Amino acid sequence: MTNLHRRALIGATLASFMNATTAQAQQTNIIFNSFLPPKHPTNTLVYAPWAAEIEKATQGRVKITIPPTSAAPPPQIMDAARKGIIDAGFVFNAFVANQIKLAQIGHLPWGSGSTEAMSIALWRTHEKFFAKADEYKDLHVIAMYASPAGELFSMKGPITSVKELAGVKVWALPGTAARAMEAIKAGVIATPAVRSHETISAGTVDAFVGTSVSDNRAFNTLQYAKHLTDLPGKLNSPTFSVFFNKAKWTALSEADRAAITALSGEAFAKRFAEIDKVEKEAWGEIEKLKIQVHKASPEFVAELKAATQFLEDEYVAEAGKLGVDGKAALAFYRDTVKQLSK
Repeated sequence: MTNLHRRALIGATLASFMNATTAQAQQTNIIFNSFLPPKHPTNTLVYAPWAAEIEKATQGRVKITIPPTSAAPPPQIMDAARKGIIDAGFVFNAFVANQIKLAQIGHLPWGSGSTEAMSIALWRTHEKFFAKADEYKDLHVIAMYASPAGELFSMKGPITSVKELAGVKVWALPGTAARAMEAIKAGVIATPAVRSHETISAGTVDAFVGTSVSDNRAFNTLQYAKHLTDLPGKLNSPTFSVFFNKAKWTALSEADRAAITALSGEAFAKRFAEIDKVEKEAWGEIEKLKIQVHKASPEFVAELKAATQFLEDEYVAEAGKLGVDGKAALAFYRDTVKQLSK
């Protein structure tokens, strides 16, 4: 090899190395916090492909990394993002009900539909009614979504009336599910869903409410149920807000922000059609486990609606304090869910 060829080869190698180094230096790594188990369907079917598409859409300039463990307890995720401990993440809206009032709309009873429909409706309602209130300080909200609606499970006999719930020890998802159970005088233990197994498996409670069939399967609690009371419209639907630390978001280029935005919002909500499939498949476990399903009677539903009306009334009042017509927002949300669930 001549000196000329050797110099050309070295030059090409150095150029290649410098280009790779420059590309690596230009890449922004976003630490995205998930408090769900790594193999939870929302991680594998929604967040992982979303992250991969963002990296592709930004031509590798933005890489989203989802660590296997949470950097903070679930109720503290939003504060962790504000402080820059994490760059982005999501929060169960019930955990921040004292800070974020408007997004609680999806938790209210009797408005459930498909997970995709609820997720799209939540985002549309946020854009139409909520965004102007600017509740998320120091955070940039990029998406909202719902999990499959919560169910009412019991271990001993079927629950067919409000009277049968009074005094019963119940694990309930924090938020409206827990508050509804407290209103009808059940003995409530409310913990994050990821910790529900500790309470339910120990035999501490005789019923559990607020989480879906697929989530109970994911959290290894479904096998403890003997009965499921099917409530039309459901008692609650867990909802979540997805956000970036605002400084981290602002530091991204305009082109990269546009690419992420295009894959978020309603486009992100549509990904929950995959979770609907998971929920439908999980119902097959009900039969395998011989869990008896009981359709709630009109009388029981009427009792529950009367007992939980205060939740809707409170929501409308809180929305009004923020300059939002709560009744109009709720009607829009429920109508959108209904139309998209057909």
